[in-house]
Amino acid sequence: MGFSLVQADKDLFAIYQTMYSKADIEMWYDWNRQLDDTKWTDQCFFVMLDGKKVGGVIITDHAISYPFLISPFCERVKFWSFILNHYQRDNIKGVLAEDVRTLLMFDYKIETVNQVMCRPTDVLKFDLPDNFICRSFDMNKESDEIGNVIINGYKGSICDEINGAATLKSAIDDVKNVLSIYSHKNFSQIIAEKATNKIVAVCLAGIGENYTHNYVEIADICVLPEFRGIGLARYLIGRVITDSYGISPFVKLFLYVGNNAEYLYHKMGFISGPQFTNMTKRRKCI
Repeated sequence: MGFSLVQADKDLFAIYQTMYSKADIEMWYDWNRQLDDTKWTDQCFFVMLDGKKVGGVIITDHAISYPFLISPFCERVKFWSFILNHYQRDNIKGVLAEDVRTLLMFDYKIETVNQVMCRPTDVLKFDLPDNFICRSFDMNKESDEIGNVIINGYKGSICDEINGAATLKSAIDDVKNVLSIYSHKNFSQIIAEKATNKIVAVCLAGIGENYTHNYVEIADICVLPEFRGIGLARYLIGRVITDSYGISPFVKLFLYVGNNAEYLYHKMGFISGPQFTNMTKRRKCI
């Protein structure tokens, strides 16, 4: 009989995907939330071998997503050879580490490697240098200054490499969008020089209305290049962890692997979730 693809009931597929991928890539710590992550489409399929389930995959018009193998089947090259010979797509998303090496053999390249990090909320003590203050901010009056800190804070970073450099308008729009999400509970702060009131660092953090477990999200931390190395980012992160203690169980963030901010987060007790990779075809499918 060989390999075949059978459309799956998406509720059953979600259970298989959650269990056999062994990867809570969003660090939900929540069974139902992990199941829901897979139910955004009914284009989910079981890969069959001689009538038995050996894996699963989501295949839409634009991408292959969230593949997994079902134990005891472990022949990844055969799994991918079947899928790509019959259902080629330019993009493969949500690839776990064990499949990346195999897909490189099939002329795919790594586009981004992503991961979520989190740590418990708690009461931490970090001192801010005497010549700075930490405060909230008013986007109606300080939007240009906030936008410029975002632009210059990310300049030359992996975020700029992947997403392209922001304009002042796009940076301001992004901040306003994030703050609208955090209107439920906002922990965003800036750091300014006392003498000049110049904004030198920005932290956007908060809780969205329907966030699982009421977790706190850090969306952005940016420090102007000339003010780095004196503990401003560490202070802002510690402030979020402390301010949200008793309100939320943990703080969570997303980053691209290769962002040097990861080292600071590790030093502050964050742990990394499973890495998941987005890959693209070197020579596009016709």
